[in-house]
Amino acid sequence: MIDAHIHLTDKRFDSDRDILLSQAQNAGVKDFFCVSTRPEEWLKTIVLSQKHTAIHPFIGTHPWYALRHDDVLFKKLLTNHPALGVGEIGLDSLKGEQTQESVFESQLIIAAELNRPCVIHCVKSFDKIAAILKKLKTKPTALLFHGFSGTLPQADFLSRFNAYFSFSGSVLKENKDKIRAVLAALPVDRLLAETDAPDMIPPEKYRHSDRNGRNIPANLPLIIQGISDIRGVDTLSLISLLRQNAERFLAGK
Repeated sequence: MIDAHIHLTDKRFDSDRDILLSQAQNAGVKDFFCVSTRPEEWLKTIVLSQKHTAIHPFIGTHPWYALRHDDVLFKKLLTNHPALGVGEIGLDSLKGEQTQESVFESQLIIAAELNRPCVIHCVKSFDKIAAILKKLKTKPTALLFHGFSGTLPQADFLSRFNAYFSFSGSVLKENKDKIRAVLAALPVDRLLAETDAPDMIPPEKYRHSDRNGRNIPANLPLIIQGISDIRGVDTLSLISLLRQNAERFLAGK
């Protein structure tokens, strides 16, 4: 299994990060897309990936922290570390810095120039993101819309830009009928699964207990079980397909 979106550098994991990673790997989670949200996390993410080969590092500036973005350092690190992806970047109409659109577009341009896949945060910002994608002269190799909350027509449009769609345990909550219907109908070759740990805590049925009240990496197999139930498919078959999708996304295919 591959966790398509996790914040392993979060300070809430500082006391037991290696233990939690081992627990997840023992449960079958073999790879992690570790994203960062601001320049202060970038080097920490790179160092962590050098310590754990299962970690695929991504660096980027989240819309909440757009004022902290450093384009020069961003491009330098990407150039010096060919395995780096870009993320978590995007737009957020509910919360975010005023410069978020220009920062988002700048990161997309650099990602396209260096042929890197991008992990996208999109909260009530589909139209703005669509407009930016349409005007880019060169597109990034692949886009991953994490914690996807859009519609099927939106997903169809984004697929023109080689987009994938990842779902966390939040889709398993009982009040998520609309997005569950989207999850059930999306093409299987566009799907990925994530924890978004330590946030996005799944319903009790789909999580292990944690004394610190966090979403933890070992919850991914339970989340995938819930996703397979929504789609009405065999869990083992879905796990195989999700891995293939994750590998294609990394390769920009």
